[in-house]
Amino acid sequence: MQLMMFLVFVCVGTFPAVISGPGVKVVVEEDRDAVLPCSLSTEESIIAKVFDWRKDESQKEVFFYDSGLHYNNGRIGQDEQFRGRVSHYEDQLMNGNASIKIHNTKVADSGIYSCILPKLQPIQTFYVELVVGPGVKVVVEEDRDAVLPCSLSTEENSTAKVFDWRKDESQKEVFFYDSGIHYNNGRIGQDEQFRGRVSHYEDQLMNGNASIKIHNTKVADSGIYRCILPKLEPIQTFDVELVVERLLRDRSGEIPGASKPSITVLDATKDWSLLQCEVHRASPEPKVQLQDGSGNILPAEERRGRYYVTLNITVTKTDRYLCVLTQEEISHQSRAETFVFISGAGNTTDRNVAVGIGVVAVVVVVVVAVVAVVVVLVVLLKLRQINL
Repeated sequence: MQLMMFLVFVCVGTFPAVISGPGVKVVVEEDRDAVLPCSLSTEESIIAKVFDWRKDESQKEVFFYDSGLHYNNGRIGQDEQFRGRVSHYEDQLMNGNASIKIHNTKVADSGIYSCILPKLQPIQTFYVELVVGPGVKVVVEEDRDAVLPCSLSTEENSTAKVFDWRKDESQKEVFFYDSGIHYNNGRIGQDEQFRGRVSHYEDQLMNGNASIKIHNTKVADSGIYRCILPKLEPIQTFDVELVVERLLRDRSGEIPGASKPSITVLDATKDWSLLQCEVHRASPEPKVQLQDGSGNILPAEERRGRYYVTLNITVTKTDRYLCVLTQEEISHQSRAETFVFISGAGNTTDRNVAVGIGVVAVVVVVVVAVVAVVVVLVVLLKLRQINL
């Protein structure tokens, strides 16, 4: 039996072009099918739209769709490597699904694929890395959704069948389906870790698709999942590895030792300000930086103890200043900021602004004076003509 890889990747944004980046990976064994995800969270219909799949920097044409016309029904231009091996989901276009399936994958198919939707406003581009080799793996970033694949190449109807998803050697119950009864409509027994976070594809059961989607993934969801179809002859099982990558974000109050920094003005004159960045009760040992408003790291005097860090710096420029704490081991990053206004002569920016304003003021005064002189001369000239 072949195993179809299907991973849903949804991106939302208002960026002018690229929306997604590295971090989404599809791993399949050679000769199996792989689905590369490209779906809009708005589920906007793309039946009358355009989407274009290309591979790597060479921009090999993988699949092109334009309002119903594509490489499998008459359009020309597809790269020879993919000819006759790529299909799309015709019945899912109305839901904004521009995903494609590459059949009978080869090691040479490995690479970075881009899905471009050029007629959307703004233009949107999604990136997916495909790795063809041993094992089946789904890699997602924390808090994203992940679909674990379990589909029969025969596309035998599974509506009246049984499939059971379990995790790791502990055999945690992830999802159980039996002829329409499952954990989301009355069945009991699901592990607390997955309660309310796992769904299946009801409309795809007729095609033999027993894949599940785990919503809002956490690092603890990482592991080996097994899809068991016990009523098939012979019994079929499929193993999938899920890797959830932890993001660097503020975890204070969530993880012990994840500290929050503070930044204060210790002293100030019209020409400078003395700033102090402090971190207390931080474990594991943090990296602490002072940055200006442009993100430049500033050289600062540092004092460090077992669980605290103090940075001092004297600044002479009006700007926004940040104290940034990072604890890589627990994927924690937090920051504090303050705004400093320097009014003295040492502030080059303010001095330049003042000089500019002064110059403008002088020019205005001169122009007004010239205009006044011209007006007086014109009036005197007219009065003279009247007297004559």
